[in-house]
Amino acid sequence: MMSPLVIGAMLLANTLLLALPVRGAPYNDQRYSPDYHSGPNLSPEEMVRYSARQDDLLSFLPDQDDLLANRLGTVIGAFGNTLSQLFFGTNDVSTDVTFWCATTNQPEYVQAYVDDPRIAEKLDPSKPLLMLTHGWTDNVNRTWVKQIVTDYIRLIGGNICAVDWSPLALVEYNLAARNTPKVGRYLGKFVQSLVARGFDLNQVTLVGHSMGAHISGIAGAYLGGQVPHIIGLDPAGPAFTKPIPVSTDRRLDRTDARFVQAIHTDKNIIGTTMNLGHEDYYANSGASPQPGCEFPLVNNDTTKAYLQFICSHFKAVEYFRASLDRQNVFEGTACSSYYSFKRNDCSSGTRDDFGLFNNQKASGALYVAIDKTVYPYARTISRTVRE
Repeated sequence: MMSPLVIGAMLLANTLLLALPVRGAPYNDQRYSPDYHSGPNLSPEEMVRYSARQDDLLSFLPDQDDLLANRLGTVIGAFGNTLSQLFFGTNDVSTDVTFWCATTNQPEYVQAYVDDPRIAEKLDPSKPLLMLTHGWTDNVNRTWVKQIVTDYIRLIGGNICAVDWSPLALVEYNLAARNTPKVGRYLGKFVQSLVARGFDLNQVTLVGHSMGAHISGIAGAYLGGQVPHIIGLDPAGPAFTKPIPVSTDRRLDRTDARFVQAIHTDKNIIGTTMNLGHEDYYANSGASPQPGCEFPLVNNDTTKAYLQFICSHFKAVEYFRASLDRQNVFEGTACSSYYSFKRNDCSSGTRDDFGLFNNQKASGALYVAIDKTVYPYARTISRTVRE
């Protein structure tokens, strides 16, 4: 057993080496959170080094000897964080989870709080509210988050709040997964405090990407399953549904809201093959590579393979963003399998649209044919036809 002196030295070294987010403000270090889907400013090798700081997801890929240093760094980082919690306890969740809100009249981020006495100055209680939660290693200053915030305000209007849990997300994968229940409960508490101040729960929608999808589900359960709508964007699979599913109180489930839908874009690696909602949309087959993510693989290049998974994983947020424009239609068809869908052999043939404008008329797996590689991805129709 290591002596307390050795443990203390390792903890100190870890504290000095790990770049942790600044609490109380959105985390904004793009080198630790490269934007894969809109012009990354890092090389593929740097992307893997900074965004794939986990052992578990990388273990799904073959021939990882070239990433041994990355795996070692992950183990050391996780060990250091665990020691920090052992010696000093966990921080108050209110310092690790913050809410950054915008409205039609206030398009820039303003921080809101649980039981915020000035909430009526920051949000409009008479308008719909969308809560957007990022996933592992992410933060609210990512390009995709800001794009959704901007487009939501422009196209739909009302209130949108981005949930920043980056201090608990920028850690080893399994540790981040274990942090999701307390983040979800705190999100639920935030929404509950808004309802106590005049907001209508029937106008609240929870949307989350990857681990953020499960956080949204946990928040919905905290609110008694009475949120009208939850949307999971390629919900994370490892540590949630695979190798075996965890209990439903720790992940997204159809009982978490009156209506739950999910879209799957990388189901086999980072996402999940399990249906989690009333409607589960599979973009094409739901697997990687999605259109635009076909990086050529040479000599079992695991870096390029990993980028395919990441790119496909983030296509879910791009498809959701595009769906905010009612002219962009991601129409899914209920079918027994992707093979049957491709053969146009779907017995019920029930169709519905992915996104906020969903009609809630289908159930089970729906398949969406997407072949475009750039925004808006979907087929476009006249607004008058859509309505």
